[in-house]
Amino acid sequence: MAKLSGIYKDKKTGKWYYSVSLGFDKVTGKRIRKVRRGFNTQKEAYEAKTEELKNAQDMGQIANSGLDYASYMEGLFLPDYKSRVQSTTYEARLPVFKKMIKHFGKRKVDSISNIDIQVWKNSLTENFSSNYARMVYGLFSQTLEKAVKLGMIKMNRAIQVGAIKKEKVKVEFWTKEEFQKVLSTFNLDDYYEHYSFIIIWLYFMTGLRVNEATALRWKQDIDLNNHTLTVTHSLRLKNSDDWTLGPTKTKAGMRTIALDTDTVEILRTWKARQEEFGEFDFIFSYDGRPTWKSTIARIIKRHAQIAGVKPIQAKGLRHSHASFLINEYNTNPLIIKDRLGHEDIKTTLSTYSHLYPNVNFEIANNLSGSIKYETSKEKKTRFNGNQSFKYKNK
Repeated sequence: MAKLSGIYKDKKTGKWYYSVSLGFDKVTGKRIRKVRRGFNTQKEAYEAKTEELKNAQDMGQIANSGLDYASYMEGLFLPDYKSRVQSTTYEARLPVFKKMIKHFGKRKVDSISNIDIQVWKNSLTENFSSNYARMVYGLFSQTLEKAVKLGMIKMNRAIQVGAIKKEKVKVEFWTKEEFQKVLSTFNLDDYYEHYSFIIIWLYFMTGLRVNEATALRWKQDIDLNNHTLTVTHSLRLKNSDDWTLGPTKTKAGMRTIALDTDTVEILRTWKARQEEFGEFDFIFSYDGRPTWKSTIARIIKRHAQIAGVKPIQAKGLRHSHASFLINEYNTNPLIIKDRLGHEDIKTTLSTYSHLYPNVNFEIANNLSGSIKYETSKEKKTRFNGNQSFKYKNK
């Protein structure tokens, strides 16, 4: 287990103990420190320290009392954050929170000033991409917002300083023609290339998120007779032998996608091919184990290079699917929303509206001649003028 702030091992007894600051006494101004010993493991000491901080907060002992940022994060914010998000989200964000702890760790939460925040904000924008810096800064703002709700500070100074501007990132994707070139580079007589072909094909033809597709299982998620694919999970992969199936990114991510006849037959052929090597649970598997993201990235890069087309990220195949539906069939955004598993239409439109460049003119063309009318040969109303125009009969 990694070293945890405020957790120590007694060299004489071999036992673990914690030392935690509960702020400062409002009368004497002296730091209030709580030390408790005798724990058998580092984990036990950490859990007891967390409980100590929670109890102190519940009793109002540390509100506005100068708790340092590291103790606040480890004892109050992170346990709460962990209980509110998916485990994959928590693990992905934890290194980011550790950056904040490293930077602000010894500072009292209520002493972090606008200038301190601006200096750190500047360092983020100077050293990282705009969108990554924006994400880190947004999470930092969440930590201060929680401190406001706990009564530790009066305002969220990160909001006062201002957010980092969002920069729209262009996600490269393949056109239909580029996709066809890539498909021509696979030799389906080779088992591994057949496996690679299935990965590229299914992503392009369904628009699944990367971890949604790697979680697909034959028995639970595929109905070849009814031509449907059901997304129920997202794959969390630690190593080849340690994986779990977690929830989808959003509730809307749980969905059923209709499959075209070509995809059904391609999947049917792949299933039979897999069975020559054993009984496999996962669709994306050549040895019974699930597929890594890095494997998918290598397959895309390798075959894009052979085909002479631009390499794209795995999520670029999701964008390729949306582009294909829009450019080939002018598919309604609501249908794309449901197929991609977006929670609301705003996400779909903000992501793919640029792919509908001719829709405005198509609407105008459709409107042309749609209203039939004949004007009256006789005047049927009488107008005597108004406050700004005096009408004169002629």
